[in-house]
Amino acid sequence: MAKTKDVSEQITKVTPDLTLPDFLEGKDIKGIKEMEQFIRPPYIKVIQKNASAELLAHFGTADVILSPSNAIVTEMERGPKGQIVEGQISSFKFVPILFWVEWCTWSPFGLKGQEPMIRYRTIDPNDPIVAKSKSKVLRFEPHPKYPDDPKMNLRHVEHLNFLVCLYNHGLGDEPAVMSFNRGEYFAGTKFASKIKMRKSSLFNCVFEAVVTFRPGDGSGDWYGLNIENPSEGSPWVTKEEQPVFEELHDKFDKLREKIQATYEPGAGSKDESSVEPSDDF
Repeated sequence: MAKTKDVSEQITKVTPDLTLPDFLEGKDIKGIKEMEQFIRPPYIKVIQKNASAELLAHFGTADVILSPSNAIVTEMERGPKGQIVEGQISSFKFVPILFWVEWCTWSPFGLKGQEPMIRYRTIDPNDPIVAKSKSKVLRFEPHPKYPDDPKMNLRHVEHLNFLVCLYNHGLGDEPAVMSFNRGEYFAGTKFASKIKMRKSSLFNCVFEAVVTFRPGDGSGDWYGLNIENPSEGSPWVTKEEQPVFEELHDKFDKLREKIQATYEPGAGSKDESSVEPSDDF
């Protein structure tokens, strides 16, 4: 069976010209209004060593894919036995289009497949779970079915979400969600700081995501994304690209309340099957 990444590379070699034909210019747009409530962009996922057997059959630890299509974004160079070649850097460039924060109440990882992983979600900054998610103690609550088992606690999590477009990439520039939470929360705050330091709109900026090993503190190691200024090329979009990215920003900014990130347990973070309190959000 061919690996999914091989198939995705073949599919994306040809990018169709989606410029609207002259005869369609100015015509009313019909038949898509009802679809606006289903804005679920693909999710940028870093493959972890505790990923499903199905994913690990096609990808290696520290590869980055778009979920759910499983198209490869970047992969680590590996030796003949499949081990990651020491000192190699795996990265990809992107342009941030939109930023928003969402707060979710997560079920324990041990109940995956038995109940929804996300029990509750909100973008309302005044919601009671917002304060809970920021507290080292209050972010954990007993599960109603397992009140005496701390490993089965619910967890309130703050998600720093960026809608981004891959830049000069074979997969094209379809918007995707890059989310920072729990073990990756502070990487997200550093990324936000880098954007503010540019002193320009976020959609004018080009950044590089570098796959980075995170040593564990007793709860397991994992791979995350460090966001840096590009190692090569300009940190800015071109004059011709700028209005395209600004238009994308304006479009999704109007729809931000309808965008729903498809989070996945353990995506870009350490194994959450253990939920002992920590300073990580």
